[in-house]
Amino acid sequence: MDKQDRSAWRGEYPLSAEAIEEISARIGDYLRGLRTERTELLRIRLSLEEALLRWRDHFGEEERVRISAGERLGRPTVTMELTGDNYDPLTSAENDLGAWADNLLNGIGLNPVYTYRHNTNTVQLRLKRRQLHPAVTLGIAVGIGLLAGLLGDLLLPEAAQDTVLTAVFQPVRNAFLRILNTAGGPIVFFSVLAAVCGVGNAAAMSREGRRLILRFLLSISLMTLVTAAVSYRLFRPVSGAAAGGGIQGLLDFLIRIIPTDILSPMISGDSPQLILIALVLGHAFLTAGQQSGGLVALVDQLSTTGLLVADWVGRVTPFFVSLLLIFGIWSESLSPLLSLWKPVLLFFVLCGALFLLQLLLVSGKEKISPAVLVGKMRESFLTALRTGSVNSAYGANQLCCERRLGIGRTLTKAGLPLGLLIYMPAGTVASMIVILYEAAASGAEVSPFWLVMAVLLTVTLQAASPPVTGIGLLSYAVIFAQLGIPEDALTTAMAVDILFGFVTAPLNQAMLQMELVLEADRSGVLDRSVLEKQ
Repeated sequence: MDKQDRSAWRGEYPLSAEAIEEISARIGDYLRGLRTERTELLRIRLSLEEALLRWRDHFGEEERVRISAGERLGRPTVTMELTGDNYDPLTSAENDLGAWADNLLNGIGLNPVYTYRHNTNTVQLRLKRRQLHPAVTLGIAVGIGLLAGLLGDLLLPEAAQDTVLTAVFQPVRNAFLRILNTAGGPIVFFSVLAAVCGVGNAAAMSREGRRLILRFLLSISLMTLVTAAVSYRLFRPVSGAAAGGGIQGLLDFLIRIIPTDILSPMISGDSPQLILIALVLGHAFLTAGQQSGGLVALVDQLSTTGLLVADWVGRVTPFFVSLLLIFGIWSESLSPLLSLWKPVLLFFVLCGALFLLQLLLVSGKEKISPAVLVGKMRESFLTALRTGSVNSAYGANQLCCERRLGIGRTLTKAGLPLGLLIYMPAGTVASMIVILYEAAASGAEVSPFWLVMAVLLTVTLQAASPPVTGIGLLSYAVIFAQLGIPEDALTTAMAVDILFGFVTAPLNQAMLQMELVLEADRSGVLDRSVLEKQ
């Protein structure tokens, strides 16, 4: 491939078959220059080519389309523009979840976006630049932090260390924690509100859509409860009496969730109250239907903006891991980090057990060897494991569902975006383990109502938060503030969140694929000849 194919380019082409084929080839070359995964490259090419074909059918072969590829605001972008009347070439694409699924996939760079301004139709795809695996980034950050901390401890006198800690590290650390606490509440609120609107639209479509949503929610709720029980027994946090006890304690618990006004929870970051407001408003928007279309669109835009902020937080997190390690070595407060092997070991044991249990369930029900089933999911699993990115693995995931597991295309198109948002089994296990570990390490009192709140927050935030880097840390900031866990615990949560992220994406995808196999069998859209093929 020549250098030009790897760099930004632009051109103007007619909508003839030959020109569309040339455009598709050039887009493919550009994506290969970005080292896009093969299956994802093919999926993007086909989606953009399909949009051009629809424009050709509507406007005719003589109309000309302007194509450009290059960086915009630091993100690789492919843009297609055509002057003429308003015609969206993406609306007729098969997508059982409608506009919400498009918005979800758009937000994480998996789908093109259509706009119409100044008599110009525009289709734009904004991709995420391929980055180092988060676990690799964390390893580098940990190495730098340990090396700098140990060298500074050996070479700098204690007075100089105290000066640097007081004048530099402490203010920077406090500023970062304030950013997490400030951004966490609004981002969680708009994520939950957007999820309620989107999931509600999906549920309103059909009985199958409602069943799929309920299946996902019940599954991750059960896993969260099991994880909470095991983690509580292992870490043994300080037991606290439920406030008031009995019926009175339950009433007090419920009343505390009801806000006195709509602004105070946003200002104070009271996550249960924010979630309740989001649930009520989301239901109201769904009830109003088309009359609330403008508000729903605004919520989607605010949610997407929040996810960008979360992504920025995720990018700077490794820097603060290094800084906090240096801070911990110089202030001799690294003891929580030295016992991280406990939650890490528990995470791998529980996730391995849940994965094996689901594998045996699918194998027994569908009469297929576990080895064959694992072999069919292997490529998409390794892609997600290698990249740590939902974006890079989405095409391989879709290919695995349709061509290796025999899941019907209709269910795949609905189940993957919906599962991408709701079904986070490994994520819920990781969050519950971290919460109870940090509660035990910090001495926070854990009552029965505390546990109920922890489970509800974990399930809700995991089910409403798209898989964007940084969203996990913001969720921890919100949950810790509500459960009385000191903000210092975010230091270890930060490291564990990135470490768990190494395997949560592939595990989530593999378990989602097996859930969709069972659902496809139940709904009669499972091609057994494909599933049983060796």
